[in-house]
Amino acid sequence: MPEHELHVISNGKLAWAELAAIAAEIHPYVTAIHIREKTRSMDENYIGLQFLLDKGIPANRIYMNGFPWIAAAEKLGGLHLPGRSPALPTIKNSCEGVQRIGLSIHSKEEAQLREEEGADYLLYGHIFETRSKEGAEPRKLHQLQNVAGCVSIPVIAIGGITPGRVQSVLDAGASGVAVMSGIWEAADPVAAVLAYKRGLERTEVS
Repeated sequence: MPEHELHVISNGKLAWAELAAIAAEIHPYVTAIHIREKTRSMDENYIGLQFLLDKGIPANRIYMNGFPWIAAAEKLGGLHLPGRSPALPTIKNSCEGVQRIGLSIHSKEEAQLREEEGADYLLYGHIFETRSKEGAEPRKLHQLQNVAGCVSIPVIAIGGITPGRVQSVLDAGASGVAVMSGIWEAADPVAAVLAYKRGLERTEVS
């Protein structure tokens, strides 16, 4: 069985220096570190990327959320796009050198459409209740199973996922998990990452 994925997505709360320092410690253990800073401008996101690169995080381990030209210019490991993005073939033409392009999706129909367009992976959630989506109904495991079962590309589950919940989302068909506060806000981010990794690896060898 291929290695399950662990995506760590920035939470929009850290200064660049702090984010880069944590990323430098955890990057050997993760699939991808996402720069997802919705309140910061394109220029600010580019500056933040330089913080990570200067700290020694490999470009192929960094995924830029939005801003295709940044991902292409720096030949990053990934470009992640919101579900409202235009058709992928239009975007791919300007993203040579980016290793993977993924999208956030919210339904089975979106998943099938984006796979047909050539997406490399999909991000689906939120699966469980989470502070970042307070008041919004979680999609839960049965909907994750429906989405993962209708496509052949990896579906990464996000939203309220703790190390103890990793097994359940993998059992539902996810190819990995994405985490925000569970790592960035942990007292020991490396220990937190390793806890998620153990959950992912346990299933691979079972």
